[in-house]
Amino acid sequence: MFTGEYHHTIDAKNRLAIPSDIRDKVNTKIEGKGFFITIGLDGCLFMYTPKEWQNIVQKINQLPFTNEKARQFQRLFFSKAQEIPDYDPQGRILISQNLKDIAKIQKKAVIVGVSNRIEIWDETRWKNFESEHSKEYEKIAEDLFK
Repeated sequence: MFTGEYHHTIDAKNRLAIPSDIRDKVNTKIEGKGFFITIGLDGCLFMYTPKEWQNIVQKINQLPFTNEKARQFQRLFFSKAQEIPDYDPQGRILISQNLKDIAKIQKKAVIVGVSNRIEIWDETRWKNFESEHSKEYEKIAEDLFK
């Protein structure tokens, strides 16, 4: 399970250091090696271990291809996906310019552990999301767990 919030910088070669706290939580014998990263929701990127990626793929593949919204989602989700085979020796991953542009990530990024996935945000977008929604945290919880 991924948790926490980590602030890092993306270098000029689009490399992002993945915190050791997150790297240490991945059992490569069970989860597989590397990650899959794709377009997320709310303006961020989603990153999954290979095992969790397969779980997501199975769920998406259950959507009927005759449904227009399902086809649109599948096209966007999979066409933007990038496989990251492994970290470099410094624990960094390479994020494609395309994904970086989609999430509007400039230089400063925030890596957020969200249970079965990791989210990568532009720092300004993350701060805006947090300030907008943290005030509503209790109300959101109340509505979800009625």
